[in-house]
Amino acid sequence: MKERVTVSLASQLLAAVDRAPGESRSEKIERLLQEALAGRTYQRWVRELEAFYGAGVHPEDRAEDLDWQALGHQAFGRDD
Repeated sequence: MKERVTVSLASQLLAAVDRAPGESRSEKIERLLQEALAGRTYQRWVRELEAFYGAGVHPEDRAEDLDWQALGHQAFGRDD
């Protein structure tokens, strides 16, 4: 079920809405809002990943990663 909402937009913004693909202003605005909200969610997700990985890897985890990397190089370097 949809709710009716009334908004006031600057003429330049309304012109941009009118240029957007879609049958009606209502459809266009709904789609643009969905895209904007999805974009904000994506940006938050990226910021959280950057914060998590930017904090640095725990030394024990890094040592394990280096061990696996060395084993991988040994396995692929074999010629038998």
